[in-house]
Amino acid sequence: MITGRVSPQLEAPIPLALLGRNRTAATLRVVIDTGFDGSLCLPPEQVAAFQLIPLGAQVAILGDGSEAELAVYEVAVEWHGRLVIAPALEAEGGALLGMALLHGSRLTMDVVESGQLQIERIPQA
Repeated sequence: MITGRVSPQLEAPIPLALLGRNRTAATLRVVIDTGFDGSLCLPPEQVAAFQLIPLGAQVAILGDGSEAELAVYEVAVEWHGRLVIAPALEAEGGALLGMALLHGSRLTMDVVESGQLQIERIPQA
């Protein structure tokens, strides 16, 4: 189970372990964004630090409704106790975790300052 606490700004951050191509491992604070249908969004400095493998580019619709072409990279993350390869978009701002990575999980949170946040894997039938 992955746990976190709702921030004073009512964001839903969790720690997420990433492994870079250069074997760099670190735990990042990522914010859950249920409006983001991708897996991850990482800032350029994290993409560079982890020397991520480029996969190409894709057009993304941003939170303000505008479109932008963003670079896509491959990143290894620890998710529910397993190493998972996921695509990560590169964009300015904080690191985001989207619905594609949450797929197959149950997300529960108390949306109040310091509220409990839990992500657990849904057992496959």
